[in-house]
Amino acid sequence: MRTGNLRKWLAGLVILLALIAVNTGIWQKEQVLKQGAVMILQLAPVDPRSLMQGDYMALNYSITRSLQEEFYQQRQVCDSVPQTPCLPVSGKIIVTVNVQRQVTQARFDSGETLKPDELRVNYHMKSGMLTVGTDAYFFQESHGERFASARYGAFRVGEDGSALLTAMLDENGKMIQP
Repeated sequence: MRTGNLRKWLAGLVILLALIAVNTGIWQKEQVLKQGAVMILQLAPVDPRSLMQGDYMALNYSITRSLQEEFYQQRQVCDSVPQTPCLPVSGKIIVTVNVQRQVTQARFDSGETLKPDELRVNYHMKSGMLTVGTDAYFFQESHGERFASARYGAFRVGEDGSALLTAMLDENGKMIQP
């Protein structure tokens, strides 16, 4: 009888800890959405077939292309020259934003102090692409044509470098309503 009660208490404790962990993650993301710094990334051309699938659009960003090339060039050197430090598959970049909060430059983070117009943002190499924030935008089925005019992605960036996509913007910087 005692082990049955103990198991129930342990199961309840595990469920409570899981709920606390999930809710903490949600609260942290809500804080980034409320207080994070705004960053606007210009979209690079994407595979139009993803729009045809009806519920998401694949995303790529113009600013990450030069970083991706630099990453691969550095990887070749690092693989061929022993004891050369390699850029990590996941790390941080530093982006410079203008007055409109659009990203104008990006570089890999080497630990330097940020200037007032700079943000530290997490990156990850995924399927051969350098990804910042997210690589897809999901929307309601049959709304694909609205998002075909998207030219920018608006993000909120947390102090830890996490970037949450908040909106898709047209060529004039206006939010595309879902």
